[in-house]
Amino acid sequence: MQQSVLLALDTKTGDLIDAHELYTMDEKRLRDLRRASLDGVRRNRVLENEPRLRCALCEGPVHVSMRQTAEGNRWFAHHGETTQCPYRTDRRLSAEEQLAWNYQGQQEGHEHKRLKNFIADWVEVEPGCNPDTVWRDKVRTSELKTGKWKRPDVRAVIGGREIVFEIQLAYTFLSEVIRRDAYYRQEGVHILWIFREFEPHREVVRDEMFYNRRNIFVLDADAEAETKRRGRLTLKCYYQTPTLVGDTLSEKWGVRFVRLDQLTYPEPAARPYYRDFDQAKLRLLRLQLVRSLMRWGRAKNQKNVDAKRVAYADTSAVFRALEATTNMQRPQDFFEGELLTEHLPRLLSIKYGRAIGYGYKSEWPNHYKEVWQVLNAALGMAVQSPRPFNILYLMAVHHYKPRLDPEHAVRVESIREEIKRSVAAGETRFLRDTTYDNAVALVLPELAAAIASPYGTKPAEK
Repeated sequence: MQQSVLLALDTKTGDLIDAHELYTMDEKRLRDLRRASLDGVRRNRVLENEPRLRCALCEGPVHVSMRQTAEGNRWFAHHGETTQCPYRTDRRLSAEEQLAWNYQGQQEGHEHKRLKNFIADWVEVEPGCNPDTVWRDKVRTSELKTGKWKRPDVRAVIGGREIVFEIQLAYTFLSEVIRRDAYYRQEGVHILWIFREFEPHREVVRDEMFYNRRNIFVLDADAEAETKRRGRLTLKCYYQTPTLVGDTLSEKWGVRFVRLDQLTYPEPAARPYYRDFDQAKLRLLRLQLVRSLMRWGRAKNQKNVDAKRVAYADTSAVFRALEATTNMQRPQDFFEGELLTEHLPRLLSIKYGRAIGYGYKSEWPNHYKEVWQVLNAALGMAVQSPRPFNILYLMAVHHYKPRLDPEHAVRVESIREEIKRSVAAGETRFLRDTTYDNAVALVLPELAAAIASPYGTKPAEK
């Protein structure tokens, strides 16, 4: 007989029961299990309490069925109708799909078992690991939600941090990977997916690569040998690094042996990684933005209309590439041209201590004098019109501390005091416009904390 549910979890003992075991199970034990699996199920098949048995794939409640048929009368069946489980009768899995799903249960080959034990053996002697916390093929029940569970290949607590190791030798459904990620993230557990080989053409590898900051962890023969040589679990990490050559941003692969203590474990619990491709790319995009703004400033100074237009288009493209790395939403009053040609050049000039995006010319070592020219024009204190970005510029001065001549430093301090007096008096002239706050924090993340302060901002409309 072909079983419909091949694997069930006994929620009382934590054991996984193969459906074929029902045929050879002692009848008393079978009857007791059947009764327990049906306990609390009303006639309308609604559960009144935590089920004794759950499907190993969809985690839905199941019971032992004894309905007599010509082929037999012992199998697991779902309570009620289910449309989500790959085991359901009207969606029979192929042999390959069953193996892919059942990697989380019992159907694993010799190589899978060997690698699992290899990892567990070395994790047990990892500095900071209590061997009693190392589990092999043990069900981990949720500490947050009753009835939720996973069965990692290896689980351990190292340095107070819970980590699970999952070995991927065959195809694994992306949906199952996503479910496991979500489960462990909610539980505060870090998960390491480990491959036997580096095969970047495989879809499952590419899914993992893009999800985990372009890191792929491999335990191949070389990594096993390096583990034995070092006396500590050592993985081979393949990682992508962004590179900027001229104006071209590209990617290249790197590889090195890494120990567990060389990885970064982000909080809240997420995938450990060795190199952070996403942050490295952000840094290069910010550098590219500065370069394009400098070209735009030179073209403007030279009154080269065509070069200025091309440089602005490049600057806009780079900024939008930066935007694409986040979920930043532009406010209604956001004007890209104002940001790129006014506020960012001023802020970047303050940061780098020389004019960025301007035509000022100073010989070294007098580049710093350009900053005062930019800052003085930006603050515009000679006119009595509203100055809604002066607080932002002074935040930058406070953070970056650009070199200023003594008299200019005194002038900046007097402006700061004037703004403080005005804000305290309830005047509106210097109240800060926050339209570009998120964009500024994206380009200059070191200013994010200051920008988050509500000081001097316009009160929210009621």
